[in-house]
Amino acid sequence: MKSQTTQKTMKRNIYKILFVGLAIYSLSLVAVEVCTSQDYVRHYFSDITGPVPFFAINTTLSVFLLWGTALLFGVCIAATPKTPAFKSRSIFYLSQVAVFAYLGFDDRFMFHETIGMWFDVGDHYILGLVAMAQAVMVATLARDNIPRKAWHRLGAAVGLFFVMLFFDAIVPHDMLLRLTIEDVAKTWACVFFCLYAWETLMSCLKQLQTDDSPQELQVASVATQRSETKQPVTAV
Repeated sequence: MKSQTTQKTMKRNIYKILFVGLAIYSLSLVAVEVCTSQDYVRHYFSDITGPVPFFAINTTLSVFLLWGTALLFGVCIAATPKTPAFKSRSIFYLSQVAVFAYLGFDDRFMFHETIGMWFDVGDHYILGLVAMAQAVMVATLARDNIPRKAWHRLGAAVGLFFVMLFFDAIVPHDMLLRLTIEDVAKTWACVFFCLYAWETLMSCLKQLQTDDSPQELQVASVATQRSETKQPVTAV
């Protein structure tokens, strides 16, 4: 009963955060138009268009995958059984939500490029710091929270991520196929990051089903015992 109450409270809090954030976002856009003009606010509502068909398709795909990864880890929190390990597992999943949500925003709004310009350093160093932070979180918080298949997916994603960094930081920028290999490696890394989150979620759901099954078996056993104790009605 206590765990159900906690789960309902958490659900209500998530809804509150979601709708309060959406309200602030909407009011901010209203304020922009009131303080400026419709032509100015149109920049925030415009479609992604460019000089060629499928303009910015690769960035769109990678952002979708990164935010999808963050969402899957958010679902992991809700799907984690309420066991003594719930707190530590939730902290780890929340750290993954933060990392991949940030990477999605970074890819969409060019955070690491902007920060690199501010501090006059190569923007790849900023991504390297994010990778180091992720490595620390996985090393200290993961423990048994990542199933074997998810480890394999994470390993592939990390390898592809460093291929992207290598082509961004080391390979001459005017070399043939440098840009294509860099961005395609990024997309493949995002796919494997998403699969890493998916395998973790499947493990959570499987454990949740396993934890619930004894109760279901107990209920079924009680129902069977009751049916067996009923005496058949015989005609007189």
